[in-house]
Amino acid sequence: MRLFEAGWLIEKIRPNLDLFEKFSTPYKKIRVDKPKRERFKTNSDSITNCYQALVGIYGSDPLYSLRSDLFNLLFEGLMPTCVYYSYEFEGYMVKAVQQMNTLISTLHTIDHHEQSNVLSPRDVEILKKERDEFKSRDTLYDYDNDMYDLYRNSKKEDLTKALRISKEILFTKNFWKLHGNPANILHYYHDFLFILDCYWGHYQYILEQGMDINTKWKYPKDKKQELYGKGYKWIKRPWKYLHDQFKKKSIQEWRSLLELCLEDVLSNQQIGYRVDRDNDEILDFIDGILYLEGLSKYEPEIY
Repeated sequence: MRLFEAGWLIEKIRPNLDLFEKFSTPYKKIRVDKPKRERFKTNSDSITNCYQALVGIYGSDPLYSLRSDLFNLLFEGLMPTCVYYSYEFEGYMVKAVQQMNTLISTLHTIDHHEQSNVLSPRDVEILKKERDEFKSRDTLYDYDNDMYDLYRNSKKEDLTKALRISKEILFTKNFWKLHGNPANILHYYHDFLFILDCYWGHYQYILEQGMDINTKWKYPKDKKQELYGKGYKWIKRPWKYLHDQFKKKSIQEWRSLLELCLEDVLSNQQIGYRVDRDNDEILDFIDGILYLEGLSKYEPEIY
């Protein structure tokens, strides 16, 4: 995925204008009466063909599409048992795999060609713009659902169990050589990201509405003792909990910690204390958000 992201950025600054004109079709030469789609012109030098392929691939398959296809391939390849559906590999996914293979080969050639090149001021400006736009996104994906659909794909008890299992795995070695397939964990971590993104968006909405983050939530008298006994010190002021967490770390940092935690969980290695401390932090935050979701019916009305 990092390679495909790098290629996406390269396509933003390459090819330069002279090279683009070399393989583009002039307006006057465009033919619209041909029954079949015209293939790319083949040029004499390989680098021109690579840039031509790069533009064509990212033009037809946006980055989010490549990200989704790659996740589906990995998920299905690990043979999940937590979801049951018929997944057709033929057709679209065959084309997607061919595109990925072409893209990897293309980027290898471009990397070799660009070794002696340096970024121009224009390149730096474009890359900075793309980086800032990416970081300003409320969510990593363009989700079809929102925070009211947290458990559409997974049950809450399955997610909380995945959190507990993750902490156990981090203290063991060669876990996946002795236990079931890791695709289920991958599925639940995808849900964790969705939950994290949803509550980041909800926190932004609270700020936009000018709500007092120190507002105390009102709970029924017969529920107070039960809720306060759960050990969540922030339960009186949940909005402040979200505020403190997102002030402590940006949404990008929380996403990064979650991704690194998943890598550790899948690594078959016993994780040291320093790294495990970071993993505990993100897993505890997800656990807190899951509990917070159960309190949503007591949330003060947001105008």
